[in-house]
Amino acid sequence: MELSVFDLSKQLGVAQDTIERWVRQGKLPVFKKGINYKFDTKELKKWASNHNIKLKFSDKTDLPQKQEQSIIPLSVAVQNGGVYFDIQGHDVNSVLKASIEKISKIPETFKTDLLDRLIEREKALSTGIGNGIAIPHPREQLSYLESPLVSVCFLDQPVDYKALDNKSVSVLFFILCPALKMHLHLLSALSFCLRDHQFIDFLKLKPDFAALVKKIEIIQKTNPI
Repeated sequence: MELSVFDLSKQLGVAQDTIERWVRQGKLPVFKKGINYKFDTKELKKWASNHNIKLKFSDKTDLPQKQEQSIIPLSVAVQNGGVYFDIQGHDVNSVLKASIEKISKIPETFKTDLLDRLIEREKALSTGIGNGIAIPHPREQLSYLESPLVSVCFLDQPVDYKALDNKSVSVLFFILCPALKMHLHLLSALSFCLRDHQFIDFLKLKPDFAALVKKIEIIQKTNPI
């Protein structure tokens, strides 16, 4: 099956400009049909395999099936995404860049595109929600991810994030999902946790991975989220 630039951008969950940039850089298997770029799914599968990207290029009728993946608890999403410390940076863009570089579950090929999307989202409206917390996320979901990620990044120094309460931000919760339903569930679950002042105080201690996951699990047991 052949895909256009538009088709491939939707399959991968990246911008069309990114696809065209990858073509110019020789990073994608591509051929021309007239003046248009086209992509063969067999060659794309090989490309995905070589870049350790688990993707299923298939008919568009298969796409809704990916949207129906099971909803997972916030604690599991944090286990998927990881917890990172000492993120360096002096402003929003630099801490986003440093964080994305550390998140291991994001394929290297996609990190530049994701950073561009996150910066675009922050320009439209800050994801700084107050109490030193921000929840960066792209406008569109990331189809190349196999499962939802919530990556928690503790900054080395707080930065001005244009947050709602004008307080500097020191903790970033990245919500990165392959489907909107998953995103909305995790955003709701995280928002519930962040309404708990004890949880906010707990975050100020910069807990390690195991302690943070355990804390979220306790909240989940006492309050179904």
